[in-house]
Amino acid sequence: MTDYQLIRSKRRSLELRVLEDGRVQVRAPQRAPVRMVQAFVDSRRQWIADQQQRQASRPRQRWQDGAKLAWRGECLQMDVCEGRTRVTLSGPYLSVRVSDPEDEAAVRAAVESWMRRQAKPVFEDSIARQFDWFEQQGFALPTLRIKKMRTRWGSLSARGYINLNMALLHYPPEALDYVVMHELCHLKHMDHGPGFHGLMDARMPDWRERKAILEQPLFQP
Repeated sequence: MTDYQLIRSKRRSLELRVLEDGRVQVRAPQRAPVRMVQAFVDSRRQWIADQQQRQASRPRQRWQDGAKLAWRGECLQMDVCEGRTRVTLSGPYLSVRVSDPEDEAAVRAAVESWMRRQAKPVFEDSIARQFDWFEQQGFALPTLRIKKMRTRWGSLSARGYINLNMALLHYPPEALDYVVMHELCHLKHMDHGPGFHGLMDARMPDWRERKAILEQPLFQP
């Protein structure tokens, strides 16, 4: 029997997550019977094992001087020194200034704050470059929201939001464009049926190759 943490909330469906440390979480409706939750977990046992193995094989990101950081498909070296908090990019180096260079949590916070600032124009550019066809079909431009997501690269809400994972900045631009196109295609097809895949094939013929890039582990933040 797979051990898992059960979290109940005001939701309608069951959701399974494998966290970065291998722990399993199940999110369930308030009144979902435990036997139903257990049956759901049992039915996904192989998927859980595969995800736990994948998490264990991912290299761990270090937030210290000299550490490497994947950035848009390239590799940066972090130059961490003492100073007023500031992060700047110069060629293959990411200069990070924090009050305590030995505090990896502080370094991480500074870098992730910098990444979030970079994400907005980069993500907006990808959306703008690919939205023309959808605009011609009468769809409204979705509102961008940048998130840290553990289990998804992106999502499109019925309320008009396109949510993109900040971690996409670690991968090459073509991977980001794939995720954006994937979510934009959901404007026309909310499911992943033949219509959706047909539209993906038409709008981005090489989307499968781009998707494969995201299946290559970079690191575990």
